[in-house]
Amino acid sequence: MSNKSNGTAFEKEFAQQLYEHGFWAHLMQDNQNGQPFDVIAARNGHTYVFDCKDCRDGVFKLSRIEENQHNAMKLWAETGNKPGLFAIRMNNAIYLTPHRMLEIMHENGARQVKEEELMKYSRRMEWLTARDRLDKRVI
Repeated sequence: MSNKSNGTAFEKEFAQQLYEHGFWAHLMQDNQNGQPFDVIAARNGHTYVFDCKDCRDGVFKLSRIEENQHNAMKLWAETGNKPGLFAIRMNNAIYLTPHRMLEIMHENGARQVKEEELMKYSRRMEWLTARDRLDKRVI
């Protein structure tokens, strides 16, 4: 499988997991201009946006975040929404990391993020088992 097909498969799996845990989830389709998010999901009156990154080598390179994604996630948060999140799959775990956290890491000189850092600055996908946890607090 290519990186693109791995990423597309992960986006579909992630949207399905959200759906199975009570979210309305919509997979955004590729277009020639590039979409700023991969998945938009809503539950209990709250809407979330996610960009999915499948990291098979145990490292997430911050250069993989495109300029349109930075701009869209900043505007999303500035207009009163919950922070945009990156769903980063690494070693069969999914880490939900706020865009701003990755931005701060980059501003501090980081070029990549390892799993140890994701464990410190992210939430694991298991928050889904507690149906309302995400709705009651900001990640």
